[in-house]
Amino acid sequence: MTIYHFAQLSDIHISSLGDYAEMLSGRAADFLKAVVTHLNRQEDLDFVLITGDLFNTPTRSNLALFQQAIQSLNRPYFIIPGNHDRRAPDETEGLTRREFARYFNPQFQARPAAPEAQVGYWSLTVRPEVQLIGLDSIRDEDWGGQIDAAQIEWLEQELRAHADKLIILAVHHPLHPLAPIDDHPDWRNFVCDNGPELLALLDRYPQVKVVLTGHHHQTKADMLGQRLHLACPALSVYPCAYRLLRLEQTDTDTWHIEWSTRSATADSTVTEARQRMIEAWQGVGFDLDFVEMHAQLAYGSEFDRQGRWKNGSVADWRIGGLGNGEK
Repeated sequence: MTIYHFAQLSDIHISSLGDYAEMLSGRAADFLKAVVTHLNRQEDLDFVLITGDLFNTPTRSNLALFQQAIQSLNRPYFIIPGNHDRRAPDETEGLTRREFARYFNPQFQARPAAPEAQVGYWSLTVRPEVQLIGLDSIRDEDWGGQIDAAQIEWLEQELRAHADKLIILAVHHPLHPLAPIDDHPDWRNFVCDNGPELLALLDRYPQVKVVLTGHHHQTKADMLGQRLHLACPALSVYPCAYRLLRLEQTDTDTWHIEWSTRSATADSTVTEARQRMIEAWQGVGFDLDFVEMHAQLAYGSEFDRQGRWKNGSVADWRIGGLGNGEK
């Protein structure tokens, strides 16, 4: 039996300027340090995946805070960019998208040279039978997401090249709607604009078994066709949590995937984060009932937080797996 164990962190939003609205950004580096300590105790952990928004703003000081917090991690880690990880084109301070990729993309030299090009994507063989593919969904004009034509062509080449493996795909923006807020005309940037095009492409490559996302600050588990989609909660926004995932290959054609959601901080801080979320969303005009529903979706159902999947069959979904969700 092949067993593969890894963690997903997302939306850390580190800031040297303190907390901001619903984000506990000023404490995010400490949350990350605590998670690193916990992950270092996981004897069989293979790697850590971070699905974007390392910073609240991509300043050099925030980069230094991230590097200090992550430096004691004794496992490999892989990073894709989020919309907070690059400065806007009209700004002169902070990391550009190319500078971020130069730090964190091991395949940066193979990417397009144009300043506006998406350059944060990569494809890595993490086991002979498992390929991890990270996409770059950020765009310059706003906080929404899309995958450009050059990257889609590259992705299809990678899917063809690794047709005999299980493929894990990571992208900052979810490819499908997760919550009622996604239908609001001012909040559609939570979902990748050309998500349907990407989903249609993935449908043609059934070896893509898992899609891991961030950005939405939701804890969600969905099955689209024969493929599991897991949206990761934010580390510095309620519920201040991350994921552990375990893949087991029991024979050539059978995979089991389990996931568990773990808190990154004390219960009292999580309670504070929930209240800050409610106040922030009420502050932009949503009524309390809607905001309470949004907070419940951020926390996730029992199954969103912890579950088990087997070879893409709905009948095989069941509660169980890696633990009870405690820190």
